[in-house]
Amino acid sequence: MQESIESFRDRAGNAWKSACDLLGMRSKDALQLVRRLIEPLDHGGDHPARGYTDLPDIFYSMTDTAIRDLQLSDSTRVLDLVLLELARQFDSRFEQAKLPESLLPYYRENLDRILVRAAQAHRWATTARSDIFLKDLGILRMTLIPCSSHLVFRNSGVPRSLLLRQNPLNLALALRFFGLRTHGFAPFLENHVHPQMLEHFNPEGRARCYELVAELLERWPENRGLMGMSWYYDPVVRTISPRLAYLRDVPERGGALFLPAGRGKDVAAGAVAKSQTRRRLFEAGKYEPVSYLMAWASSDIKTRSID
Repeated sequence: MQESIESFRDRAGNAWKSACDLLGMRSKDALQLVRRLIEPLDHGGDHPARGYTDLPDIFYSMTDTAIRDLQLSDSTRVLDLVLLELARQFDSRFEQAKLPESLLPYYRENLDRILVRAAQAHRWATTARSDIFLKDLGILRMTLIPCSSHLVFRNSGVPRSLLLRQNPLNLALALRFFGLRTHGFAPFLENHVHPQMLEHFNPEGRARCYELVAELLERWPENRGLMGMSWYYDPVVRTISPRLAYLRDVPERGGALFLPAGRGKDVAAGAVAKSQTRRRLFEAGKYEPVSYLMAWASSDIKTRSID
């Protein structure tokens, strides 16, 4: 990391003290509580998680119980402590994960954000199932890798049920792609958007993301490529929101496959959240957001990173 390990530990220690003060707990008691909560995450079974929300049920139940027993009106104080203890273990966890040092600037940004937030009194999550908490938890557990514009989950896969919903032409294209280009449906790296990383959500940040993904694919040759599902892979988005065209255009030029993956309230909510134009067209019945799967073969991504 750019700052010394000692300096970072001091900052993490100060944030821990502030979080304990806000919670009204002694540091020793808080540490005992948090280590009990983290233990099932580190020893949660022999099978790899299917996603960043796929945590042992006991973690959720223990966290809910701790919040209830402490009679807290703001559950974020306990969640802060969980994240801070993992942050204090960052150097050892990063070394154990054997991740490339090129990722450190993006870890540093997220660590800084988490430390600052923990020292403040405002509510930022409601339960341990809140998406923002689960993404920050994944970052600190090294199961979600911050790659500039996106987070990347290591052990994902293409759902076969999605292929079965395709029309005959798309099904033929998909079978050819996964048979000849990726030689399988899993494992894939899968990208996710974090609302706290939007400063890099631009063409330059996305290009840097692909470079980092190529590095990860070199380290993890068993991975077949990169995948993601989002409304912004819909081809109509390049017409409605031309500034977002790069999100589909770049991988498409590189040989990626795109398949429609469905509609729904969550898809629509994501599509209209940051754009008055998309919201207006949606409310007028002139735009129906559709989620698309993007799958990009490892060999094509690594070739692109060399060009």
